[in-house]
Amino acid sequence: MAVTLKCAACGADVEFEEPSSTEEATCPGCEVRVRYREGDKQMAIPVSMALPDKFQPIDLDSVADKSSLLVGRYRKQVEDSGSGNSDLVLAKALETLASSIGHLEERLTRHEQGETDEPDAPPESTGGNGQTNGVKVASDDDQDIDEDMDEVVQLDPDEEGEGRGTIKADPVGARVLVRREAAREAQQFRREGHADWDDHSHGARSRGPTGFGWLMEHYPKATILITLLLAGGLIVMTMAAMNEMFATPADRDKVGPEKEAGKPLSQLMTDDPEAAMAETMARGFLNATTAKSAEPFIFEVEAIREKFERYYQPIPTPGEYDLKLKSRALAPGGQSVFAYRVAMPGEDARMLVVLPEGQMPKVFWEFFAEVGDVSWEDFMAQRPQEPVAMRVWVYPGDNYFKPYDRDDWQSYILHDYAENRKVYAFADRGASGDWRINDALKNEPVQFNRHSAVMALVKMTYRSDLPAAAGSGVMVEIKEVVATSWLPERFQAPRKEKK
Repeated sequence: MAVTLKCAACGADVEFEEPSSTEEATCPGCEVRVRYREGDKQMAIPVSMALPDKFQPIDLDSVADKSSLLVGRYRKQVEDSGSGNSDLVLAKALETLASSIGHLEERLTRHEQGETDEPDAPPESTGGNGQTNGVKVASDDDQDIDEDMDEVVQLDPDEEGEGRGTIKADPVGARVLVRREAAREAQQFRREGHADWDDHSHGARSRGPTGFGWLMEHYPKATILITLLLAGGLIVMTMAAMNEMFATPADRDKVGPEKEAGKPLSQLMTDDPEAAMAETMARGFLNATTAKSAEPFIFEVEAIREKFERYYQPIPTPGEYDLKLKSRALAPGGQSVFAYRVAMPGEDARMLVVLPEGQMPKVFWEFFAEVGDVSWEDFMAQRPQEPVAMRVWVYPGDNYFKPYDRDDWQSYILHDYAENRKVYAFADRGASGDWRINDALKNEPVQFNRHSAVMALVKMTYRSDLPAAAGSGVMVEIKEVVATSWLPERFQAPRKEKK
């Protein structure tokens, strides 16, 4: 298959019968042998750098006149070889420097005497190699550029006599003179400029700081601490006064948990420190975004650390929630147990319980997350064949599937607080677990949307999915009812024994 490429030398089209790295062709434009390069679909590459006779060498004589000047400027001058060549160059350089020093000294002297006439051209010292004063001769343009260069500061102006510009100074002993007049003027200006300010501020410095400045200078730490305490007290007093000022008569007459929930935290800390601390711990837990930051607020975190780190999830909107105290009860030892209702935007409300731990209250995370041995998500995903403890809400059902019949088994519905997850459970009718659930339903039911239920800590195991004809769902078997409460045993109400 023929391929047409461009010659890299002249751009003419070159046709190859078959693209191959070994095939060569002659360019019809420049008669250069070119070759196809594998992978290059545009250009044909010359075989060698040899050019045909068609290309003539460039004629330097045809270049503009100034080209010869440029060539001469940058052409290396052939020096006479010899042992004293370097010494000769150094001598010429020193001679040029001395001449320049004398010329600049003369110009500076004239300037100081007020003369306005143009100084004479600097003396020249011509070497034998076509250079003047050690500098190569350049064109008129180069001379204009040289005239714009900065002048060197005058050297040894103490020389006297006419023709001082031609006197060659000793470059080895020369010293660079500082313009003493300019330096003296600048120093005098600075002194005069700062004199007034120094006189004005001298009196203030002599008197020294007074008042708060004196305290900060002599007692900085104590002064800062007292200032912070006074500022904090002022803020608390202002908040309390504002709350009291804008409180309605109905708010002042309220009693019970509702009044405590509506109080500002600063006021609650004054009236009921225990309730204020419980609310502080609850808000600290809800505002946390990682398990590490939430651990200090968790009840007995050391015992559940592995489970907590595996199942902890922050609330979807930290800082955007409504926390209300629903109930308060005394625990063994006289400390209080607080139950809060947490409402979040776009989600169902959840219950949060704060239990006493030593001298500090802590959040009972397993109650809030509804986690037993495993979470609801893990139970539905793993479907364990061995009994696992689960925190559930339970109420009686009326659905029976093989092998569970109505005579030997009691049907129940188990779900979480938000009723997002639901399973069909069966307990041995008349057994201890069945009795405890029925007793709790009679004495302490909780009203949901369409039914009454009780919380329970049960050990259950997965059995099977519902039959296809019955719809979708999971069947579990209740092996044991540990308690009809999610709280630790020491915080549960006394158990009623079966008669």
